[in-house]
Amino acid sequence: MNRRVRVAVAPDLRPRGFRWGRKWLAVSEVMEDWRDTGQWWEGEAEKHFYRVAAGCGVYELCFVPQGGEWTLYKVYD
Repeated sequence: MNRRVRVAVAPDLRPRGFRWGRKWLAVSEVMEDWRDTGQWWEGEAEKHFYRVAAGCGVYELCFVPQGGEWTLYKVYD
């Protein structure tokens, strides 16, 4: 998916909510978080992933500290 999203973060930098389309979804739970270095040998930046419960669904948000960009990585049905 990898669509850019606006994310509000808590003081610990974990997502509190995000805008997807015209909706604002409040994160009710960060279910899991992990780091991925990707293809570091090709200069790919580290990514921080968060699997969150928000609204009536489960989503994966991805944050790239180098550049400060958030994307909606995956939506679970």
